[in-house]
Amino acid sequence: METRYLLLLCLFISLEYAANGKVLKGTLQTNSDWTFFTRFCFLSKTGNFSYKVSYPERYGVQSFLLYYDTANQWEAVYPATDKSCTQKKEALDKNGNQEIRLDCTRSEINGELYYVCDHFRTFISARERWWYIALSKCVTAAGETPGMYLEYEIHMTNGDIEDYLHREYSADEFYIAPIAIAFLLANCVLLVLAIICAVILRARYLFHTTYKIFMFSLATWVLYLFLWSIGYGSYGNNGLEERLRQVKTAGHVFESLYEISFLLLLVLMAKGYTITRGRLTNISTIKVAIFFTLYVFAYAILIIWEPMFFDAGKVLYIYESPPGYGLIAMRIIGWLMFLYSFIFTIKHYPNKKIFFIPFFIFYTFWFWAGPIIILLAVLVMAEWTREKTVFGVEAFVAFCGHAFFLILTRPSAANKNFPYHVRTTQIGMMVESEQNADKTDLGEFADNPYAVSSENSSNSSGGPDLSYFVVSKERSKVSETESYIPQNNER
Repeated sequence: METRYLLLLCLFISLEYAANGKVLKGTLQTNSDWTFFTRFCFLSKTGNFSYKVSYPERYGVQSFLLYYDTANQWEAVYPATDKSCTQKKEALDKNGNQEIRLDCTRSEINGELYYVCDHFRTFISARERWWYIALSKCVTAAGETPGMYLEYEIHMTNGDIEDYLHREYSADEFYIAPIAIAFLLANCVLLVLAIICAVILRARYLFHTTYKIFMFSLATWVLYLFLWSIGYGSYGNNGLEERLRQVKTAGHVFESLYEISFLLLLVLMAKGYTITRGRLTNISTIKVAIFFTLYVFAYAILIIWEPMFFDAGKVLYIYESPPGYGLIAMRIIGWLMFLYSFIFTIKHYPNKKIFFIPFFIFYTFWFWAGPIIILLAVLVMAEWTREKTVFGVEAFVAFCGHAFFLILTRPSAANKNFPYHVRTTQIGMMVESEQNADKTDLGEFADNPYAVSSENSSNSSGGPDLSYFVVSKERSKVSETESYIPQNNER
């Protein structure tokens, strides 16, 4: 019951997007004699397909053809363009009641005779099964208008009227809404904690650029989960698919921002930015800029390509389509850049292995968890379980990635777990000093313990007392002379 109340709350918030299982309303007009209409994954005994349709009698008798997801039915007729309407119709089981003739009654509408149907069909299958609905008129008699025309309102459901978590959803969409809401709440907690930490780090002059990128990534992910909670929450209440598609499209924008910003964060950290150096060298900056320019451009093409060329008759969800394959490849390419940056940083700063090796291992999991679960979904999972499983895993991986970073950078042990041992004000002074010395690159940070000593936390630098960052007395014994000035022999 609590989950239902949460879903209803999302619906209340999103009345603008309120959209019924799957409801389709509109008008179809085509010159073809057979066309794919829609699809739905029905449960074994509780599926219901109700329809209200009307069309002029002059078009002749039209029919709904109901194909299920087997090689000798749907796969045999779609997208087989070399087969006639009659051949596609012959693929149906003649004893399966898979043809619905739409000539129920005749009514006069605006002075013209119309065929009108208001009926329903219950689906009983041996298992959860995809059903594909096509509209057809295989024979055009003399005097009839060629092509097809249909004014329709279709409603497809699973479960009883009180079954809020199942009724309005295709079987492949079950539990996406509760998963989205659960992770939305969890990530909102992370965001609040991140804001608290940011305030503390800012007061201590440790609010570095990498932490700002982390907060942007977390905020965009929260917005993505919010939109999906809103979209699927309202869809579960009454269900217009077009509204859900609009909300999901907006959500994918924020998902893309999260993906790209978090990848940027990981690559910068792997290069040692704000960890071993205050800024990247000119060569590294150019490499990162070129890589992410190409990455963003390719990512944008894939995201735009997906809704424009997505064919629901052939593809069940995004990761079974060419754009989906491209997104998987982009994640692997990002990991290769992450690996490249990590190797060169470890080579030049072997003393930082205590931080970088666990960091690399954990975030390799972030990169590879998605592609691995997608591969498993294709190989071993039933088709109607793939989308919700992949969505749940991606939400879990994103949560772990943000939570791990937040733990690393928590103010109570930031200098023990994460080498924020240089203040933002001191990086600025180092840059100014280097410019005055006519140098082109900011030198690496001095090789010192990560803890901030009580001597170095005095107000002489203009910042507040940082002595409570100290983890142990041994780590806090850093001399004034070796504090945050780059050494001349370190390049």
